[in-house]
Parts: sequence; structure tokens; C-alpha cells
Amino acid sequence: MKAAQYAARPKQLRLLNHALQRLETAIVYGHTPLSSAFTDISRQMPSPLQLVFTEAAQAMNGADGPPLTAREAWDQAWRRNGKKTALAKEDIRILNELGYSLGVSDREDQRKHIRHAVKQLEQEESTAREEHQRYGTMCRSLGVLSGLLAVILMY
Repeated sequence: MKAAQYAARPKQLRLLNHALQRLETAIVYGHTPLSSAFTDISRQMPSPLQLVFTEAAQAMNGADGPPLTAREAWDQAWRRNGKKTALAKEDIRILNELGYSLGVSDREDQRKHIRHAVKQLEQEESTAREEHQRYGTMCRSLGVLSGLLAVILMY
């Protein structure tokens, strides 16, 4: 399971980078409201990342109560669904920091914040790939060897 998590993290970071780039395009060029952009992006994302964008859009639209600001909705969505992902605490911290600028500044400022988050997540993706290569194989091997040891001990 740990090996699968090491493999899933770089993939999820890559998907998040693409999602943030689509968000930037929607904000800067499409003049799309954030809740609509979140909905559009959620349709293109696999689970569990899809849940984050869907929940953020619903919270902004007031589906479960009073409408939340973009920052509140983004933060709430990551708090509820962040543990369902393979992302590390540092990855989620970067995404939470991005949430502080969503919907509160002009398009160009949001663009700068999104690009900064994308660059940080690209660095985290590189680190995650290295960790996957280093520890993913080790975890898989330990799992197989532990299974063999259990079989030998039971025999």
C-alpha cells in the first residue's frame, strides 16, 4: 500500500499542475467565475482530486448552507478530502496558500499566485518521483518478503 502511495503522489501532483493551469486559463482568458471553473475542472479530474474541486464549487454555490468565499471553500475542500489523496503535507500547504489569493485579487495577481503554486508543485513532483524510485521498490520488496516470512513461519 505504501508503494502504491509513492507511485500515486507524482501522478496526482502532475494532474494538479494541469488543473491549476486550466484554472489560470479560465480566470485570465475566459473570465470564468471560480465556482464554474472548479466545476469544469472537476469533470476532467479522477477521484479523489475530483472531490476537492467538486466540493469547492458546491460550497461556493451554497449547496450545503450559506455560500462560502473562494478561500473558505478551497480550504474546506482540502481539509475534508486532502487525506484521501496521496499528497504530502507540504503539497497541501502549497495548495492552501494558493487559496488565500483565489477570488480576492485581480486576474493578473491570481495568475501570479497560480503560477507560483505550479512551480512549487513541479518541484514537489520531482521530489516525489525520486522518492518513488528510491522507496517504492523497497516497500514492494519488503511487502513480498514479509509475506514470504509469514508463510514460512506458518509452515
